[in-house]
Amino acid sequence: RRKMNNIEIHNKDKIFKAAIYVRLSKEDGDSFLLGKNESDSITNQKLLIMNHIKTMPEINVVEIFEDDGYTGTNFERPGMQDMLEQVRNGGIDCIIVKDFSRFGRDYIELGDYLERIFPFLGVRFISVNDGYDSNNYKGTTGGLDVVMKNIVYDYYSKDLSVKVTTAKKQK
Repeated sequence: RRKMNNIEIHNKDKIFKAAIYVRLSKEDGDSFLLGKNESDSITNQKLLIMNHIKTMPEINVVEIFEDDGYTGTNFERPGMQDMLEQVRNGGIDCIIVKDFSRFGRDYIELGDYLERIFPFLGVRFISVNDGYDSNNYKGTTGGLDVVMKNIVYDYYSKDLSVKVTTAKKQK
């Protein structure tokens, strides 16, 4: 980036060092039941993201991080923590996920990352299925649609937790 007459110019030739992040809760997966190394959903998330970025020459995937069998309701997941460490060390400046819920289901914490932490660190965030690319929101928030999606994802997790707890009590 450079400034000309107080107008910020984004370098079109910038190559982003990208991380793909994929996640699936243990309750949603099939790998644990079938003895597979990786759930079908994790594989499909990777394929979806790779197909999406084929048309984005400025994206250079440097690493894929995954948390297969971890809830999205907290951010204390090994793959997530390794990826965020790479971000802090400057090895990654772009994160790509299938949708917001794969990154996290706590809408307040996810909002902090999208609107404060990642912009401060200069990290581009892309959510393929949500049609979100933070490059399109420079200096602004993602809008009401982003907030509403995150609230729905958070509510879904809380509702699912109640249902699972009730089912366990019934057993």
